[in-house]
Amino acid sequence: MDPLSLNIKKFPSPDDSSMSFKLELVGSLSVHSLTTMPMLPWVVAEVRRLSTWRSRDTAPPSQVCLYVSEAVLCCELSKGSHLPWSLSNCNQVFVHQPQQVHKLIHNSNEPSYFACLIKGSEATNHRNRSTCYVFRATDQTKCADDS
Repeated sequence: MDPLSLNIKKFPSPDDSSMSFKLELVGSLSVHSLTTMPMLPWVVAEVRRLSTWRSRDTAPPSQVCLYVSEAVLCCELSKGSHLPWSLSNCNQVFVHQPQQVHKLIHNSNEPSYFACLIKGSEATNHRNRSTCYVFRATDQTKCADDS
């Protein structure tokens, strides 16, 4: 019997040039890659509606940590205590290259919520699909406009 081998793609760990944010992942929704900015508020509203509907039967939205750097955008479930970042001790929700972030939306009427639209990749055969992730900051100053 041949030994089982597992290849794990190594992503750069957050360093001094990266930022991390403690957020709540409200939910996500798969949409067509041609979704426009005027459509995003409706997509976000649908994600929030589905999240409220699901939360009646299940646990509250997931607490996540969003790492943003020049090389990677990584969202992983929070563990409560802060452990050093490594692939062996994280539960990743998604990992993308920053250039896959197609659109960002932040509604000034609800300053603690924001969403990002991430393009599907050709490698996964989802180039015509994008995913809209909706986040909520517990501290609304973390995603508020500085205007």
